[in-house]
Amino acid sequence: MSSSPTTDDPGPLLGPADIRELAAALGVRPTKQRGQNFVIDANTVRRIVRTAGVRPDDVVVEVGPGLGSLTLALLEAADRVTAVEIDDVLAEALPATVAARLPERADRFELVHSDAMRVAELPGPAPTALVANLPYNVAVPVLLHMLAAFPTIERSLVMVQAEVADRLAAQPGSKVYGVPSVKAAWYADVKRAGSIGRNVFWPAPNVDSGLVSLVRRAEPIRTTAAKRDVFAVVDAAFAQRRKTLRAALSGWAGSAAAAEAALRAAGVSPQARGESLTIEEFIAIAEHKAPGGGGDGWTGSRTYEPAPDADPEGDR
Repeated sequence: MSSSPTTDDPGPLLGPADIRELAAALGVRPTKQRGQNFVIDANTVRRIVRTAGVRPDDVVVEVGPGLGSLTLALLEAADRVTAVEIDDVLAEALPATVAARLPERADRFELVHSDAMRVAELPGPAPTALVANLPYNVAVPVLLHMLAAFPTIERSLVMVQAEVADRLAAQPGSKVYGVPSVKAAWYADVKRAGSIGRNVFWPAPNVDSGLVSLVRRAEPIRTTAAKRDVFAVVDAAFAQRRKTLRAALSGWAGSAAAAEAALRAAGVSPQARGESLTIEEFIAIAEHKAPGGGGDGWTGSRTYEPAPDADPEGDR
């Protein structure tokens, strides 16, 4: 189901005129570099909060709040909201917007002026949920960083480029199953949770958006392998996704023969390809790497495969 702008009274939330007035007063022009597209529809942000299942006792962290469209809707529903904003002007303005439009909830709001990729701690109680309209150009690395840095986040709902949403929620065997799919599955059960049209944003992006729900695993995956070692296997497998795993993992293992040995020990066919494997199978491969295997240079830092026709600079 896609969204379209509403003419309903937004109440304390921001409507199209409010967004444009705020932007004009601040001298803000949405930039492609920062991936800024502001939601101008109150029904859409309320729908996002509803889909996220935000509860009255939730401590929500929001990344990239912008002018505050989603922030205000979250504050209506959650116990507390902490927003992480990198833009100097937007970070300075948001607390005043919250105080003006939801004064009774202003003491429940915290602003962290920082790059979300560098945030290692947040003020106040530990977050229980992540809800965010993530910039397209950094969506996957930001999401994976937040899940890693804040293990108390039980539920996440993120809005991202539709093709990225498909990749995050893809299952083994899908043509779009890849690095984002596997690494997200390390942390959570991942599902598509809806679609968002272009006309609820200002400026309107040139691609559609999608909602992705991530519910953290109740118990972390049990493995003798470190996460970085598992992610190194994933990175290597998809760096050459057209090759068999025997060939694709040869650098990681030290040789094709060593890769084959690790694959067979893990119960995985050496002729298989990365897109057919579950996160559990990648873990098994990492666990069976021969001691002293080749130094392959894979660090697990590769987190996003651009869609074939996606704008490499991102659309918001």
